[in-house]
Amino acid sequence: MNKSSRMVLFVAGLILGIVGTIFLPGYVRPYIPDWAMGNAAVIKGTVAAKQKKENALLLTVNTPEGALLATFKRKVDEISLLVNEKDVIEFTLPKYAPLIDDPRIIRVVKEQQAAPEPVARPAEKSTKEVKPLQQGKKQPAAPVQGRTSEKNPPDRR
Repeated sequence: MNKSSRMVLFVAGLILGIVGTIFLPGYVRPYIPDWAMGNAAVIKGTVAAKQKKENALLLTVNTPEGALLATFKRKVDEISLLVNEKDVIEFTLPKYAPLIDDPRIIRVVKEQQAAPEPVARPAEKSTKEVKPLQQGKKQPAAPVQGRTSEKNPPDRR
């Protein structure tokens, strides 16, 4: 190979390497196992406030480490439908930070609403009379006419 072709391959590789490190992690991360990604902390907290601004969704989350503000710029409508105030949410972050952009949501646990207690109604007296069942002899079923074969059981009512 001559010098010019080597230089072209070097520059092309350099450009692919730079572009790959910038754009590929967001696309490749879901397909890489967790053990290969390195140490990532799971941050769990309760959503204290939710606000939608133009093309972004802002969530204020209270965690044991402190409060954080999560800003979502992708899938804003979907996340807005999924997450409400007082829900418990879990993020994967490299470490705790007070301001985070587009964190990966692991789980959302909806707020448990207390089930309404059934209203106790006073027992009402029934105005209908209940007829007692007559206990008598059962009437035998009428034989099927037109057939002499007993393979088919008689029609019972």
